[in-house]
Formats: sequence, C-alpha cells, structure tokens
Amino acid sequence: MSEYQLVRFRAVDRPLTEEQLDFMDRQSSRAEYSKWEFEVEYHYSSFRGNINEMLRKGYDIFLAHSGYKGREIRMRLPQGLPFAKPIWQQYACIEGLTWTPDKAGKAGILTLAPFIEEPDYPNEDSDDYLDAVSRLRELLIAGDLRALYVLWLCCLVDTDEGIDEMMEPPVPHGLSDFPAPAKDVLSFMMLDPLLVDAAAIGTPDFNFQSTQLDLAKAWFDSISRARQLEIFARFVSEDPVEVNRELRIEIGLPNAAFRWPVTPPRRHVQQLFEACDLLREKEEQKQKRQLANQAKREAKKAEKLRQARMIEIQSAPQVWLKKASTLAEARGKGNYQAAAEILADIRDAIGGAEGNKIARKHAAHLVQAHPTLHALKASLRKCKLLE
Repeated sequence: MSEYQLVRFRAVDRPLTEEQLDFMDRQSSRAEYSKWEFEVEYHYSSFRGNINEMLRKGYDIFLAHSGYKGREIRMRLPQGLPFAKPIWQQYACIEGLTWTPDKAGKAGILTLAPFIEEPDYPNEDSDDYLDAVSRLRELLIAGDLRALYVLWLCCLVDTDEGIDEMMEPPVPHGLSDFPAPAKDVLSFMMLDPLLVDAAAIGTPDFNFQSTQLDLAKAWFDSISRARQLEIFARFVSEDPVEVNRELRIEIGLPNAAFRWPVTPPRRHVQQLFEACDLLREKEEQKQKRQLANQAKREAKKAEKLRQARMIEIQSAPQVWLKKASTLAEARGKGNYQAAAEILADIRDAIGGAEGNKIARKHAAHLVQAHPTLHALKASLRKCKLLE
C-alpha cells in the first residue's frame, strides 16, 4: 500500500528570482512550481528536498501532510523572533515547537511539528491552510503574542496521557478577537479552532491593532516633514516589504509582545478541552437552529411560489398539462418529478373530484405515451396519480 504525501511552499513577501527558481528546480523532478508557489505529491516516495534552504532562498512558508509523517508547518521569520527569550520559552516548553536561527543574521525558521498518532488526511483545500499559516506568520512578525499562544495550542494534539495535567502558559489578552483565518492552523493539526475561544474565556480584551496604530502615529508625528517625505519616496521606489520591516523596527512595533498584557496560568490542558467541548456543543446547537430556521424560510418561500403557481394553473390548466408533457418528453428523473408535481398541483388547484380526474387522466396519458419510462411511473405514483 502506498503512502500519500503532499508538500506545499508559498512565497508571501515577494516573488522568487530566476536564480532562486533554478535552486527550487533541483529540489524535485516532479514538482509544479512558480515564483509564488511550489507543490508536489507523492504516492510511492517522499520529498527529499532541503526544506530549510528552500525557505532561506525564496519561499516563506512550508506545509506538508502525509499518513506516515504526520503534519508539519515551517515559516521563515526574516527579522527573527519578536519575543524575548524568557517569553518564548514559556510557550515553546512543549514538544513540537522549535526555532532554528540562521548561522548569521537575525532570521530563522519556526517549525511546528507535533506528534500525531493517526494523522488522517485533511478534507479542506490545502490553499486554505496555506492562507492560515500566512496570516499566522504575519501576526508573529508583528509581535502578536496571541499567535505564539495559538502555536502552543497546536502542540496539544499529542496523545501523551500526561499532557492533560499540563498547565497552560500565560494567556494573552484579546484572544476573543483573534483573527478567524489564522485559527485554521489548529484545524490542520486536527484540533478544534474553538480552543482559541475556550482559552479566551475569562481573559480581558486587548486591541493590539489600536495599540500599534497609536505607537506608529506618535512616532510619525515626532519625525520631521523631510523624513516623512523620504519614507513616502522609499515606499514608492523600493521594496515596500523591506521598508516596512525597517520602519517597524525603528518604531519599535516588534517589541509590542514584551508589553502584551497576560493573565497568569490558571488552567490545565484538560480544562481547556472540556471548555472547548462545551463551546462546540453550543455551536452545533446554534447551527442546527440556523439550519432549521433556514429550512422554514425556504419552505415558506416555496409554498408562496406554489400558491402563486396554483392561481395560474386555475386560470389555464391546459397550459400546465402541456408543460408536464414537455417535461416527460425531455427525460430524466428531475423532469419526471417536476412533471408529477405539476399534475399534483393541478389536482389541488382545481380541487375536488374534477381536479383529481384531470390530473390522473393526464398521468395515465403520459404512461401510455411513454410505457418504458419506469422512473416516470415511480414519480407519478409517489404523487398518488397512479394506482
């Protein structure tokens, strides 16, 4: 039996150069790749390319899943981790989350690869997961401590019995407003995205974006007019991603994580999962109510349309009898059902013995005209138009 593996890379900050593409071409003879993405599937083998070098030489995020290696995410952070070492260690104290710095410079690669005992294949499109990883990376680069907490949550897929008694790390405020697209990283790791909502219970709100805007505005107001014009010119003429990085460092935005308000650890992992289960139960009940209400609205709308059609039928039944015949001649189960429903409506619209007589007479006519159409007969019987 073969083992399936899917490998995906994506460039987020900028497209690859031709020289970088030449390097990517040498990593796999079977891959489909471009300046923005790289994808390869295996059924009898596995990817043997240098993942970290591919991230260092062009692509920004990596995602892979298989039935034998589990699931893995890697992302390159060009300015390194925006968290002080003591903060990082509070969340990376669990197996599956590692940071690999480059030999030179600030950059490095963050890897999320928790142990998964039975890594079923995801049902969703892997593009959705790449979008989630890209969003999570964006938050991490901005110094969003909530993103680091979510990475810790992703490692809770480990089935080790002792994990239930593990205490959570400090809980960042503002988890209730954590961007929904980034929560799909939890889905990729076979965890419920509602874990984020469960963790948010009892923690205060915190508007990180507003805090960043306030910092940026205060900094912008403090610089000279000439400097402001210089920054604008650089955004127009240079690589905006690189200019943005430099300015964020100058403003001090990556250091926001150092000041991020948190609630001290107070729950075990088991308590988080129990709270998540309750939220999932409420969400399913809510969805059932929504589906039921939607079904009622659709039924009401359908009945309104049916009543309008029956008024038309009363005024011109022969026109509708002809429509039923045309549908039967067109063949197909859908058309047979529609023809039978028209005859049933004719019976109800005219009413009484007369309506029943007209509908059943035409049903018999259709059967006589199409004696081999057994599906048509079944549709007519279902509407009680044939014996």
